[in-house]
Amino acid sequence: MFRTTVVLALTAAIAAAPAAGAATKNGITPVTPKAGKSVPAGKSPKFKMRVRGSGQVWVHVCASAKKDADGVICSTASIGQAKKSGSLFVYTPKFFDFPEFWLNTPGTYHWQAHRIACEGGDTSDCKQEGPVVKFKVK
Repeated sequence: MFRTTVVLALTAAIAAAPAAGAATKNGITPVTPKAGKSVPAGKSPKFKMRVRGSGQVWVHVCASAKKDADGVICSTASIGQAKKSGSLFVYTPKFFDFPEFWLNTPGTYHWQAHRIACEGGDTSDCKQEGPVVKFKVK
């Protein structure tokens, strides 16, 4: 019985390990909004992320997940600098109260944080992009 429990626990831990690691890229781990979750229309959500490494942290919000040559999504809905708050970086987009504004328009959006850090003397791509997170405005 004990042996079966240990084997099951180890199997579950190994199976869960890739999923946990997949949420981090270039030292950036998105926290909220989580993938597949919704934020309420008519309010400005807080985008929160854990960041390992130095450099300024920026957040892009877009209706498309398509990346540019640097690996960053567009910034047509919103772009802004995240600020350190405790152990997290936080970005709260400015809210505009008009019908066409993205936070008043239900739909699917994507967000991505990236830090600007030129490492190893290579300045050709200083954007250290995090994973793209899909969420909804409802």
